[in-house]
Amino acid sequence: MTGAQYLVQFLISRGVSTVFGYPGAPLLEVYDEIRAAGETAAAALKDPLKAPLRHILMRHEQGAAHAACGYAKACGRPGVCLATSGPGAINLVTGIADAMLDSVPMLCLTGQVDTAEIGRDAFQEADIMGITIPVTKHNYLVRDPRVLRQTLSEAWELCSTGRPGPVLVDIAHDVLAGELPEDDPGIRPAESAARRPERGTDISLKTQLGKIVSELRHAYRPLILAGGGVVSGGASASLSAFAERYSIPVALTLPGMGLVLSSGVNVLGLAGRYGTDAANAAMDQCDIVIAAGCRFSDRTVSDFDRFGRSHFIIHCDIDNAEISKNVPADLPVLSDAGEFFSALLDAGIDIDSAAVKAWSSQLEEIKAESKAPPKKPEGSLSCDEVLCAVDEVCQSMGGCLYIADVGSHQMTAARRLEPLFERGFITSCGLGAMGFALPGAVGASYAVRDAGREDICRRIVCVCGDGGFQMTMQELATLKKAPVPVKLLIMDNRSLGMIAEYQRSGFGGRLFASELDNPDFAMIGRAYGIESVSCGISDRSDLKRIISGIIKADGHLLAHFSVE
Repeated sequence: MTGAQYLVQFLISRGVSTVFGYPGAPLLEVYDEIRAAGETAAAALKDPLKAPLRHILMRHEQGAAHAACGYAKACGRPGVCLATSGPGAINLVTGIADAMLDSVPMLCLTGQVDTAEIGRDAFQEADIMGITIPVTKHNYLVRDPRVLRQTLSEAWELCSTGRPGPVLVDIAHDVLAGELPEDDPGIRPAESAARRPERGTDISLKTQLGKIVSELRHAYRPLILAGGGVVSGGASASLSAFAERYSIPVALTLPGMGLVLSSGVNVLGLAGRYGTDAANAAMDQCDIVIAAGCRFSDRTVSDFDRFGRSHFIIHCDIDNAEISKNVPADLPVLSDAGEFFSALLDAGIDIDSAAVKAWSSQLEEIKAESKAPPKKPEGSLSCDEVLCAVDEVCQSMGGCLYIADVGSHQMTAARRLEPLFERGFITSCGLGAMGFALPGAVGASYAVRDAGREDICRRIVCVCGDGGFQMTMQELATLKKAPVPVKLLIMDNRSLGMIAEYQRSGFGGRLFASELDNPDFAMIGRAYGIESVSCGISDRSDLKRIISGIIKADGHLLAHFSVE
């Protein structure tokens, strides 16, 4: 068996159905094995669509990484991307860094030049190990065929357990093309997996639970701050039960926007710099913060020192390196989010329920007051109005997954789009990588099909700005074959909206390098074979009907909105 044969068989054995990639010479043996596996399955099953491993040809390697990330975010299983040596591998780096900051399980496989050529500046050689050390959970260079089996096994386990993250395996071409030893000789990778150092003190849930219960007895204005770790940990049910029992309101970080909690929970929405009035009022006025699966980023807390001094903080995370990283925790807890909330629920807390309910009701009033979107003057349309109408239509229809790109429209989407099911809101959070949404939607489309979620997700609504869309719009070619229909909504304000906002507020209104001279987006969509429409500012009075037609349309559709 060759290294390439083993690699393909390994992926199939781990239940991988779809990989996203772009070929190159060091990977051609792998591509030939993917083809062969598909042909064998098609012949045996008499069905060409039943290939055990499907390769999706992206139009740029960055798109492959974003698609794998979108895949993993949509279904929770590791996304897999494939790229060749040198520039191909380097083009993955933005997507890898995005996955790292958002704790997304990803297996990134790259081809490398032959072992004898490594370090000689061979054609299309790059030290992808060195380049990706800061942006991967771990990475490997395989130049000995005897360690390929163990390396792949360890990489898969590492990317998907504990705090998830991207793991890169760089494999020399001669390892892929050459024969592997028949039996595993027991040789392990040269570098063992990086492990987080243990803390000097015991901060386990078992040790800290009694202290947490004792502190919560004195809480009058408690707040739960839920982050991406609650989503990836599948902790929504236990969080809902705990929050509902004690009437504790819940604010969300941007990675936590994929949570769907029970109807009895007071969900305040996004907290932080671009958050809702209710969530930010709660963050400012609460006396105890129960933070789970988040790191208190600068987008969530603007002044780390002041916030730490002003609040009693219970901080739970599965990764001890995240606890107290930005804001010191008064009670740190090393635990899975689901186990954490289940333990709190079982422990029973003698809390002042009347005071907490009164506090939660005040926040409900603030939430209700800010519900209506601000309208632009007659003759113009705001992104707020469009996305409020989108959410109203999707809430009535059900079955919509939201994906947002990066920029001012992203923050509007986070405030206005309420997910209808778990993992129903996806975006690039920590890195804020413009161009994520379109390839991310392609990946999510395949994830929905592979995970059998088509009963709850029948369409994907992808919101892009005019700037971010043009960074990866070549992936319209890939979108054509995606199985779950994607409705691509382009919010065109003819500028890099968030940059322009900063320049207007902090640079005397002087705009520089933030205004865009845009093409006809609908014409571009049609050129790629995607049904496309333009919706001008005169459509406001009929906005809901137009959006309903867009969302309900069969197949993929690009809709261009001119907004202010």
